[in-house]
Amino acid sequence: MKIPFVKMQGIGNDFILVKEMELPAGIEIASLVKNACHRRFGIGADGLMVAAASSVADARMDYYNSDGSRGEMCGNGIRCFARYIDAKASSDKREMRIETLAGVIALNIRAVDINTSEVSVDMGKPVIHTLHATLEAGGQSFEYAYVTMGVPHVVIFTDSPVPDLVDQVGPMIEKHALFPDGTNVNFCYIENSRQARVMTWERGAGHTLACGTGITSVCAVAHQLGLVKDEVQVNAEGGQLHLAIYPDQRLVMTGPATDICHGEYLHRNDSI
Repeated sequence: MKIPFVKMQGIGNDFILVKEMELPAGIEIASLVKNACHRRFGIGADGLMVAAASSVADARMDYYNSDGSRGEMCGNGIRCFARYIDAKASSDKREMRIETLAGVIALNIRAVDINTSEVSVDMGKPVIHTLHATLEAGGQSFEYAYVTMGVPHVVIFTDSPVPDLVDQVGPMIEKHALFPDGTNVNFCYIENSRQARVMTWERGAGHTLACGTGITSVCAVAHQLGLVKDEVQVNAEGGQLHLAIYPDQRLVMTGPATDICHGEYLHRNDSI
């Protein structure tokens, strides 16, 4: 069966976007997601989003991780989703509201060029469960903070960039007994009070080049601990996001959403 799609990326976090109205009746979504997101036998992506009608917003975003599991929210994903449904694609900034499992998200979007939009997303206020806790993983002890930013995040601060740690202990912490539903894992190196580097192991997707809710969670914790100011430039492996932290603890994330390609995916019901 042929399914129209668009592939997009937000600072290296890549996604497949489809419309609910264009999906065949009775299609098994988990199978579609796993097959389409496979980087050898499919299109290849960190996740897949289905655009559907909403009675409370401009559209509803159904987000799925590459393993087929459902995700409540995705920061880089929602920027791409906004561009996907933005029929006007105007250089004038305009407001938009997107329904997600984490609630209705407000954002502003403006087209930068024919392939890219800049999107500012009101990520809301984080729920910080703990700022100081300790866990064991891979024979090491880590001090961490635990935050919910639509989805759960562990935040670990390091004294230097540690790319190897992401793959070594990220999957262990994701499935740690402390987090029965799994968690995203973020490693952060604070360069100065206005700049940070973040690397992420995503629940259900693995090591990704960026994670919007993860970067937002890191900034929320770092701000609470007095490590950063209220305007932070965050470098991920795939690019850069700007975070603004307001006095009421609300965070606004700004970054790009860029088209990669579009076409028709030839889906088979059997799993890869």
